Amino acid sequence: MTKTFWLASTALVAASLVVAPAFAGGKTKTDSRDQELQELKARLDRLERESADDKIAVGSRLKTIDDKFYAAEWSFNDGRPTIRSGDGRFEMSIRGRVQLDWAAFMQDQNDFGAGYGTVGQCAATNALCDLGSGAVFRRVRFGVEGKFFKDFIYELRFDFGGSDIEGAGIINIARVGYVGIPGLRIQAGAIQPILTMYDSTSSAELTTMERPMVITTLVGNFGGDNGRKAVEVTYQKEGLLMDGDNFLASAAFTGDRVATNGTSHSGGPDDERTQLVGRLAYRLWSDGVSNVQVGASGAKILSLQGNVPNTPKTLQLRERPEIRVTGERFIDTGAINMESNDPASVYGFEAGMNWNNLYVAGEWYKFDLDSKNAVDPSYTGWYVEGEWIITGEAKRYVASGTNNNIAVFRGPSVTSPWSLGGGIGAWSIHARYSTLDLNDNEGAAGVAAVAGTNYRGGEETNTIVGATWYMNANLKMMAEYNMVDVTRLNAAGASLDTSFDVVQGRMMFTF
Repeated sequence: MTKTFWLASTALVAASLVVAPAFAGGKTKTDSRDQELQELKARLDRLERESADDKIAVGSRLKTIDDKFYAAEWSFNDGRPTIRSGDGRFEMSIRGRVQLDWAAFMQDQNDFGAGYGTVGQCAATNALCDLGSGAVFRRVRFGVEGKFFKDFIYELRFDFGGSDIEGAGIINIARVGYVGIPGLRIQAGAIQPILTMYDSTSSAELTTMERPMVITTLVGNFGGDNGRKAVEVTYQKEGLLMDGDNFLASAAFTGDRVATNGTSHSGGPDDERTQLVGRLAYRLWSDGVSNVQVGASGAKILSLQGNVPNTPKTLQLRERPEIRVTGERFIDTGAINMESNDPASVYGFEAGMNWNNLYVAGEWYKFDLDSKNAVDPSYTGWYVEGEWIITGEAKRYVASGTNNNIAVFRGPSVTSPWSLGGGIGAWSIHARYSTLDLNDNEGAAGVAAVAGTNYRGGEETNTIVGATWYMNANLKMMAEYNMVDVTRLNAAGASLDTSFDVVQGRMMFTF
């Protein structure tokens, strides 16, 4: 009995010890655990919902990024169609340019020297005495340019225009370049190297219809015109020494033009023309609108073209008046027999500035030829020009670029594009005096030249006054009055002097 009592008492105490805490606060352990499980479940549900929402948001963002990465974005800045990838690593712009030129030549037969034929009647025997007025598509260009994989650039351009007569289409530019190093550009292909200030200026931005005689003679004979098979390295940096400055240094090794390749390979061993060309330019000062720049250019012919071994290599300098409706030339050195190694070089200087809406620029160059003759000839040429934009806009300075249009002055940004009953566009007047002297020790009139001693290529000056109507960013009209004066003797000592005037104009559309 006593044992049973103690066993029962122990069981009751144990039960009370177990049960008592469960009733604390009026809740059992089971109730507390159920509540905790409910709270945990609610938290888990909330986390799952938040996770799902995050996945949706991240997925949406990834899709947006993905769509943008592969999307093509179009723009039409100044009417130029450009397409680029969403990540900015690829870009392509479609380019086009049309220049329609016309000219009327005003020639008096009595203004031609006896060397052209019978004075007053030379038109019957010499085409120079009766130049054909008319029109020609000076340039008809179409191409693309852009970049790929961010650090590489390219340009492909064809030209169907010409001088005196339109062409069938040639490779004007076909180049690839690398621009991954800040300030540095390396390019190769068929390029237009950076040589002289005026030739570096785009044909769409010229102050006058044509470049000065000294510039076209230089670049054409010393490997600087377009379509040159070449390799070029260019360094350009703004703020190099002080705020507002701009430094350019460029050098190229060039060969033949692509367009003349078919005529150079005419059978037998062939020597391709090779040249070294380069330009330095430094903008001294700028306030963001006005600019002052100086510079220098030089070129050296390393080898001349020829396809017959051990025969003389020749160089011929000649030039047209500053209009291309005619292909006739009044000054011409004829073919000069040259030394085989380093036969010729040229060097000169440039300066240009704009002060608000007034622009003034000029260049001077000297040609030194190393001939096989008794006397080595030297020739010079220069020009000075100005433009005043009547409507107040300023020419724009181009500090950098992906082509040769670097460290130059371009046309104004038209603030009021022309429209019927609306804006008037931008208007300017311009003038230029240029001269090219291809005489050296020419001797006296009436005396026959001594071969290899007296060089009678002639001296020509062009004085141009004109006006430009920039209708908008894509279309402009130009009109000019060109006064041409030639002083020259032929081999016999007879006069090839002449003077005549040209009324000339251009309509240009570009994008």
